[in-house]
Amino acid sequence: MPKVTAYVSHESCSLHDTGWSHPDHQGRLPAVTRAVYRDMVALYEPLLQVEGLPATEAQLLRVHTRRYVDDVRRTAIAAAAEGRPLELGGVPVSGASWDAALAAAGSALTAADAVMRGDVRNAFAAVRPPGRGAGADGPGEHSLFNNVAVAARHLREVHGSARVQVVAWGARPAEVMRQVLAGDPGVGVLSIHPQPDAPAEPHRSDVAVPVGSDGAAFLRAMQGALNAVPPEESPDFVLLSAGFDILAGDPLGGLAVTPREVYDLTLGLREWAEARAGGRLVSVLEGGYHASATADAVVQHLRALAGLPHA
Repeated sequence: MPKVTAYVSHESCSLHDTGWSHPDHQGRLPAVTRAVYRDMVALYEPLLQVEGLPATEAQLLRVHTRRYVDDVRRTAIAAAAEGRPLELGGVPVSGASWDAALAAAGSALTAADAVMRGDVRNAFAAVRPPGRGAGADGPGEHSLFNNVAVAARHLREVHGSARVQVVAWGARPAEVMRQVLAGDPGVGVLSIHPQPDAPAEPHRSDVAVPVGSDGAAFLRAMQGALNAVPPEESPDFVLLSAGFDILAGDPLGGLAVTPREVYDLTLGLREWAEARAGGRLVSVLEGGYHASATADAVVQHLRALAGLPHA
């Protein structure tokens, strides 16, 4: 197994202009990049920096309707002409958002391809806009295209993966992700999220933890759900929809996970992927709206993916 972890990004992702008062503002990715570079003494050897290739429309159309893809493009063109962001279904779209959205989805694909080729052992795609809230025919939750869903379809149709397991961390259930992928029996979606009345016996694909839970409780919930997957349903590939809005202090969150605990969560998932999926794991950045906490958590995330000790 290769010993390096890919860090996939594209400069266009930071140009998606939502305005500085928006939770998904354009300072999120630069904060992550600065934190990663500060830790580069440790990450230099095990981390391979890769530029993502923008997604093609054909790749997007595996998940999204032609009408919606055209809507995103037209709105970006109109925003460029007006010189200001316009709203599409409640999501700000700027003149740079079309290129950013293609780069975000494409970076997830680039990461998946690198792992499938055996170039790297796993990968993290540092992207925005996030994707988990985007439906087949419309945007949602700051998302334009569903980056992880596009990657899942790509793995199934291009690489012939028999089963892809999506694991979704986040402050809200991954219902839209599940709806988008519902027509494919070869893709499973496990959503782990807070809920005030979290059931004592969670459903295997929808695990709610009590609001305010820390990383230890989140880890127990995730491991319990993953370990319940029957061996015959083990995946060929694991995709993490990495919502860092699980972090304490996130303005849109509801959990109390620390950046240090993100290391433990990542390690637990990586070890499960190694045992069940040959180590094939790609993580894609979703939410995470406390910029400095998200940046610190991404460093811990990368360290765990790369097999380094926590910071």
